[in-house]
Amino acid sequence: MDLRRAAPLMLAAACWAAPAVAEDNCQLFPPSVREAGVNSGYSASRMCEAGLKPLWQGVPDGAAQVMRFTFSSGHALFWRSVTIIQLPDGSGRMEVVGGGFERRDVRSPWVDLKPVRRRLKADELAGLVALAEQSSTFDHAVGSWHAGDPPDTIYLHCQTLDMERADPAGYRFSSINIGCNRPAALMPLVEEVIRLADIGMVRRNWAGYP
Repeated sequence: MDLRRAAPLMLAAACWAAPAVAEDNCQLFPPSVREAGVNSGYSASRMCEAGLKPLWQGVPDGAAQVMRFTFSSGHALFWRSVTIIQLPDGSGRMEVVGGGFERRDVRSPWVDLKPVRRRLKADELAGLVALAEQSSTFDHAVGSWHAGDPPDTIYLHCQTLDMERADPAGYRFSSINIGCNRPAALMPLVEEVIRLADIGMVRRNWAGYP
């Protein structure tokens, strides 16, 4: 685990090169999440710009449930959001959106990816749902995998993963600095999302650049 303690000013400086983004005008996260301070900061603005819709306002028509996994680079080099919709027949649809610098170089152009969409078989969806249940990720309305961290701990340069689920029982949110902290109970779920979404890996981190 790569924990870094630093002043808030250093944390802000880590993302100085990221292109300017819009405010979270479409309210991707509910007030309970925004007030808890557990989300990754700029990901909501990226998601808003990409046209993603809030999940906390209800399950979309024709969906049994929706799960969303949003990866944000700790250096603001890229982001990816994977939305998985389970249909009443057990099958599903997946959409991957995101963007990032063309290379691991903030002087290279920023590129917004063309959305990637694919169907998921019922057994793929069932496996993902089972992993989500086993991890207990969505056991609380707003959760974090940093509950045992000292209050002054700051994760610097770590990728953040925001996890959301909406179903008839309501909305759930959980987050983790996945680049530094990889709980054994959570990783099978994360690795399956990575596999289904075909997100690349660089130096054991999830990447949007070669």
